[in-house]
Amino acid sequence: MSLIHDLIYFDNPTIWDNFGGTSSGYGGLVWQMFIWSVLVGVLVIAWLGYALVFFRHKDGEPEPDDALKVGVFPHERGNIKIELAWTIAPLILVIWLTFLSLAPLNYMWDAPDEADITIDVTATRFSWGFSDYDKPEEFTKCGMDEGIGCIELPANSIVRFNITSTDVLHSFFFPEIGIKQDAVPGLTTAAWLDTSTVEPRDEPYEIYCTEYCGQSHSKMLARVYITEVQ
Repeated sequence: MSLIHDLIYFDNPTIWDNFGGTSSGYGGLVWQMFIWSVLVGVLVIAWLGYALVFFRHKDGEPEPDDALKVGVFPHERGNIKIELAWTIAPLILVIWLTFLSLAPLNYMWDAPDEADITIDVTATRFSWGFSDYDKPEEFTKCGMDEGIGCIELPANSIVRFNITSTDVLHSFFFPEIGIKQDAVPGLTTAAWLDTSTVEPRDEPYEIYCTEYCGQSHSKMLARVYITEVQ
């Protein structure tokens, strides 16, 4: 039952809590979209099953008056109310789910200019580079991660990432937070992070490249530490 529970009540990226409730899983955005998807699926399957059972034509039965005839449009089957209902109802649902989907994107795209910390992120096959900032002296965790891009950030801070690439297209992906932004040669894109939404811990959070960039694409990793300032 534990596996089934985890598959159904999965956690959302923490920033999504602002758009679907105060808790991940049960009240979050993904959970709400999951519920709507199940509801629509059940209704469609139930109606399909009803139509298959009650409107099935059996061998030997006379053709109904409204049976399809080649070359003849069955005008008697038309029902303007039903046509409007199954056009307008799904349209409303799609608009609502689109609104829910765009809310986190708008939140992420609206990167603040006045951030507590600004980090320049440079993608190069096959590594991530981070500019330095005036960090506390006790921030030494990245010294243990030689050979891999690393940055240590203070908790309860707004961090802006200015992202670019020196060669090909890459993608800066921070899965625990829900951040994903392309790194484009000759162009600077932006992403941001409120570290108050991330649990400070001794273990690092991983950053991946999710745009195929060459033979060692899968090794293009980096680490982010979130640390409480003493």
